[in-house]
Amino acid sequence: MSADTFPTPQGKQQITFILGSWLLLAGVFSIPLLGNGAHNLLLGLPVILLLCSRMIIQYPTLLKDNSTALICTTLFIWMAISISWSSAESNYSIKMLSKYREFLLIPLFMIYFSINSIRKKTFGVLYIALLLSLIFSYLIHFDIVNFWDNQHSIKNRIFHGISTAFFAYMSLQAMLAYKKYRFVFVLIFLTTIHNLFFIENGRTGYILICTLTTLFCWQQWKIKGLLVLLGTGSAIAALVILYTDLSHLRLFNNPDANVNSEVFNLSTIQQIDIRIEYYVFSLLAFMDSWVLGHGIGGFPQAYLDQHSLIASHWEPTVNSHNEYLQISVQTGILGLILFLSFLISILCNRRNKPILQQQFQTALATTFIISCMFNSSFMDHGDGTLFMILTALISGTSWNNSGQPNEDIQPT
Repeated sequence: MSADTFPTPQGKQQITFILGSWLLLAGVFSIPLLGNGAHNLLLGLPVILLLCSRMIIQYPTLLKDNSTALICTTLFIWMAISISWSSAESNYSIKMLSKYREFLLIPLFMIYFSINSIRKKTFGVLYIALLLSLIFSYLIHFDIVNFWDNQHSIKNRIFHGISTAFFAYMSLQAMLAYKKYRFVFVLIFLTTIHNLFFIENGRTGYILICTLTTLFCWQQWKIKGLLVLLGTGSAIAALVILYTDLSHLRLFNNPDANVNSEVFNLSTIQQIDIRIEYYVFSLLAFMDSWVLGHGIGGFPQAYLDQHSLIASHWEPTVNSHNEYLQISVQTGILGLILFLSFLISILCNRRNKPILQQQFQTALATTFIISCMFNSSFMDHGDGTLFMILTALISGTSWNNSGQPNEDIQPT
């Protein structure tokens, strides 16, 4: 039996599964709008209910049939094993391991999304929640509401940039899927561009929305689409540069940096941007123990050791702001290979799947690859929770299973 033909729960187990699916919808709705407590409760309860459902017996089949599910589970297990050689205290190591629980939970949510109706509802709920987050960003910016500490959005700049950029890609796809409302989705897309560049501006958001927009044009219209995008984008950029103050844009600058442009060496590179020093010291920490790594939770001490050996310009950190380095330093070369394999599997696990799902998988992998270059996205709670749901939604069961008998589940 394949992962695409899960059995339909019956009786009490059916009610349990339905309750879990409704809580899951509430949890997905909470991701861009509420805090960590709501995420843990509303997404944790569906996991518990799934374990009490007959659907959980398909977990081994899912790991066998879906390479993404298998690799992310293996990565989590390797992280857990690395506790045995970590120099950090056990409590801290376990705490850090819990920050990567999304890798363990992705296959479980894939089981929920094997039901076509649940998957479709989840996409709709997530889109509405992200739209509300965009609206609140403007309300906060114009000081109409002030319920959140962040100046321009409900969440921090990084999460807002990542989630809004992917929301923009979803809007472009919706523009083609719902042609009757195409102008509405075009307006929403243009609003996201304005929001990311002129309201809650962040470099990750800049790169992602430009990359995903380019990807969409290539997916739909190939070279013609890229040429139209290049021409339109160039014209708009020229008008913006001529008539708009762009001093607020966060490009490659740091107001605290005092760079000596006359001498270009490692010290100069470190001063350009705080992340670069993080990357340099993290890479050195990885090279210091590249086979097994320093163990989960061992990053702070490994970084501090390098920080004390080389002249630095910034304070020590416990987060490299780069997921590739963060995982490598703690779990060594095998951890890095598993993480890269996880990202590659999203691109490769597209055989016999509909074109739209393949396009979304490419966009998802692109989002992960870019965001993890500049942030520890899976370790961070908000980003990691969003990525977990998107992975389960997009890289799970094939979307062409609408003819399966388990498409809709109703209580008996």
